Amino acid sequence: MDIVATVINGVVVGLVGLALALAGKGRFDRLDRRIDRLEERLDARMDGFQGSLDSMRSDLTQVGLAVGARPRTRNA
Repeated sequence: MDIVATVINGVVVGLVGLALALAGKGRFDRLDRRIDRLEERLDARMDGFQGSLDSMRSDLTQVGLAVGARPRTRNA
């Protein structure tokens, strides 16, 4: 009689574990998709930020050349 109760308990625990795994999988899949979208948005913003830094560097270089700035000498 104890073996039957043990088998029933094992089956119930297995089914509950399977149900929780399936419920959790959907939740983690949605979370993965949200994180992927967030990474794409962040990459797009960083690309735009890098472009603005490049243009600012170019503008500052032109200003420096216009006022006659010379490169710094390096110590040997």
